[in-house]
Amino acid sequence: MLTYKPYLLLCMLLAASVFAQAQGVTCTPGRIAFTESVAVGDVSPPQSFTATVSNLSDSVTVQPGSQVQVSLTNSGYSRNPLTIAADELAEGKEMYVRFAPVCSGFSDSVITSSIIFLNQRSELLGSVTVSGIAQPESATGALLFKVATFNAEWLGCPENGPSDESLQMLNVATLISQMDADVVALQEVTNSPTKSIDTVLKRLGSAWGGYIVPYSPSRCAQSEAIIYKKNRMSLIATPRLMSNAGANNAWSNGRYPVEFTLDLGSGSRSVPITLVNLHAKAFDDAESYERRGEAAQGLKALLDGSGYNAKSIIVLGDYNDDIDESTYNKQLSPYKNFADDSLSYRFLSSQISESVSLIDHIMVSNELFSFYVPGSAQLETAATGSIPDYKATTSDHTPVSVAFAFGREGQAIPIPDCYTVYLNEDRSFELPALGQDDRPLRYAIDSGAVALLSERTLTLSDTGTVRMLAWQSGDASVAPAAKFFYVQATDRRVAPKIIAQPVGREVKSREAAVFAVQATGTRLSYQWKKDGKSIAGATSFRYAIVRAGNSHIGYYSCVVSNDMGVEESQAARLCVNTMCPTTAVHKNTFENRLKIYPNPARQSFSVESAAGSMASLRVCSVSGEVVYERQNLRASTLSIPTSGWSAGIYVLTVTSERGEKAVGKILIVASNF
Repeated sequence: MLTYKPYLLLCMLLAASVFAQAQGVTCTPGRIAFTESVAVGDVSPPQSFTATVSNLSDSVTVQPGSQVQVSLTNSGYSRNPLTIAADELAEGKEMYVRFAPVCSGFSDSVITSSIIFLNQRSELLGSVTVSGIAQPESATGALLFKVATFNAEWLGCPENGPSDESLQMLNVATLISQMDADVVALQEVTNSPTKSIDTVLKRLGSAWGGYIVPYSPSRCAQSEAIIYKKNRMSLIATPRLMSNAGANNAWSNGRYPVEFTLDLGSGSRSVPITLVNLHAKAFDDAESYERRGEAAQGLKALLDGSGYNAKSIIVLGDYNDDIDESTYNKQLSPYKNFADDSLSYRFLSSQISESVSLIDHIMVSNELFSFYVPGSAQLETAATGSIPDYKATTSDHTPVSVAFAFGREGQAIPIPDCYTVYLNEDRSFELPALGQDDRPLRYAIDSGAVALLSERTLTLSDTGTVRMLAWQSGDASVAPAAKFFYVQATDRRVAPKIIAQPVGREVKSREAAVFAVQATGTRLSYQWKKDGKSIAGATSFRYAIVRAGNSHIGYYSCVVSNDMGVEESQAARLCVNTMCPTTAVHKNTFENRLKIYPNPARQSFSVESAAGSMASLRVCSVSGEVVYERQNLRASTLSIPTSGWSAGIYVLTVTSERGEKAVGKILIVASNF
């Protein structure tokens, strides 16, 4: 029986819950799709929807997103916010929307926008999701730029590459002129004994500028450089070697990528770009493959960090490997870490490598996805074809180029904002407070991971991508600066989880053998083992044996760890010349990483797995009676209350998400024990 005060409190809570659920705006339909493509600057035929308000007497603000226009009467469409009395929506009101893209999306992609409804306190009442297809924006009136990458094959080194250095430099200048790119990233350019970049610039003329960053003073050291049109871009900072992008040896003993900070511009308009020019380790052997993989890990860790995650980045150069499948023994691409992170990075050269093997690539960060001109990625075969005996006189590489379009005259350049953040301990982070002209911004959650917004603090219940709609406060008659924030939230405390196990190998004597493991989690460390014993220096996600012999026969596993836990992979067998290990290595990692505490327990105890999530748990008495059971756990820690249990020994059976089982015992004692 409830006493008066708890009963009153329960009634108040129920009433508040009903009230909170009842008020808002319901839109029918909740999603609207425009299936016909629309050119940037044009509009689609209208579609209608009905908005109905519940339990609200104040006026309602209708806020269209940046890619749509709204009308209350099927005329006078606008991107400006509209204000309507709540009683006009009480019985449901028909409204109209047109898809009106202001910038084109990626090739054949769908652009998504929203219409949100706000009360007078700018709290979100409801929304309609609108999607449409924008035609690729033409070059007419656009701020169009062409970017290329070119390995110039030992340019300026008489001992290597084409023998006629003077002819090679002339051909390189001719090639750059023929391509008509605004900026060309060059690899294998030497600064000693010949200052080849200066010679090429003299051939091109005064309209061109250039910069080389020698990575070594040694004779014929292959370095990275750029050549660019002075009237189309300018260097903002001194270019530098990115020596914090991984291990020295991974980048061919210090041939790190070079960072160029540029302003792409025309007239009064400019776009800031960070251009990363790289030249990865060459050759298709196991050691070189391993070093390219380590370099890719180091570079991605740097670009994911706070120093680069909000910049518009182009990573281009001689990757010395393909992006869909490695040139070494058809292994996984060493750049798979970038290819898998499709929210943050995209290889624009992928459309070329689908049909031909390619090692020169151009990749961009998500800030530039919308501005790539679809289908513009190409091999510059027309330019190379104009040079007689090109491969013998100029280079063994064909340049690769792409184009970007950054908006039309009179239109603000819509560069989106993207934030990759490490969550605080309370799983929250602060959103920017000010927009253009230092005017305060307001926010609404549009879609994405489960999240809670309070003022400008966003709290996530899980990691993921959250799309925020932001607009500027102020006079409602002023067009809002609405834009989407794509927040890639990475929890600093995510335990390791192996998602791809190492595969057994059978090789001949002195052949290479490579093992690899893939795992999710943050700030991971790796340690490979042979027959259960750690291998010195084997601390990458790949382990390569360059020349296998009888001493290498055995079982190989990898321990993946961070500050949240440890998980060991399955053991992969290595056979050499059909000789295989005679004893199997079996280790139930899940069982060995399971903790039950305190033991003995009184009122409760905890079960914790340091080797991945638990899928199910069952507790039985010694007589076989089930006293506690949970299914579909997907948790690494569980607290189990024991109130009402008899004192004695109980048996736990726990199953991991991979189907491994672990059995443990717990002793429950009386509270006065």
